[in-house]
Amino acid sequence: MAKETRKAGKKKRQPAANGPLEANGEAFVVRALAKGLAMLSLFDAEHREWTLDEMVTELQLPRMTGYRMARTLQSGGYLVTDPQTGRYRLGPALIASTYLSEGYAELVAIARPYLEALVEETGESATLAVDVDGVAVCVDMLDSPRPHKREVAVGRVIGDTANAHGKMYAASMSDADRERLLAAPHERLTPKTITDPDLLAAELQRVRDEGVAIDVEERNLGTCAVAAPIRDQMGAVIGSIGVIVPTGRFGPDERTTCVRTVKGAAAALSGFLGYADAEQRTV
Repeated sequence: MAKETRKAGKKKRQPAANGPLEANGEAFVVRALAKGLAMLSLFDAEHREWTLDEMVTELQLPRMTGYRMARTLQSGGYLVTDPQTGRYRLGPALIASTYLSEGYAELVAIARPYLEALVEETGESATLAVDVDGVAVCVDMLDSPRPHKREVAVGRVIGDTANAHGKMYAASMSDADRERLLAAPHERLTPKTITDPDLLAAELQRVRDEGVAIDVEERNLGTCAVAAPIRDQMGAVIGSIGVIVPTGRFGPDERTTCVRTVKGAAAALSGFLGYADAEQRTV
């Protein structure tokens, strides 16, 4: 298998299993466990194998600490190593997770033509995301035929509200859940990340009113995104569909086109799923 590494100088990913707990002031975090989960979160569709040195560099861990964690995960069957290369990959103990993901397989299959249409109409990468315990997770993606260094991969946790899909789910939360989300601290990923509770509340209200979420370099500098909700026949938001666009291709005209096209795709897909009022209602 080809070696899959990250380019030097690229901003390191925040460990998904550790950051949110610390950010929320959780007093009962088992740090060793959080680090082990962060190690498992490194593996995705684009990074199926890692060397020990690559993992400790990515997670900024002492090598001996990383070695002990990897051996512990290996002993439980969560990681296995290639006997020829010594590279780590996910092990059989995680096979049960595939059964949990099967619930999204049908949505992915149904949504694929709509993603293809988005790529054709906008010329940009198209994404499909679902809400997993309040966090947006990418479950399908089609690349743009034009140059674009993407930051998202299938299976990757997209994150909190500093992205279009995350905003969409936050806007569709119950009032109580949304208030709890607004009260929690939010990491400033870029200078454009919205972290002020009042400003974020106003942004989520705009998303609810307009039925579309927009991210202008809030998650990654140089990258913008647009997302709209996918509803089932009862009107519940079961996913979101959108496009990812380099900032240089997201001028006023391109933005208008992306918003119109994404909302149209979401409405059409929701209508196919049986939602009778997909074009008229907001989030």
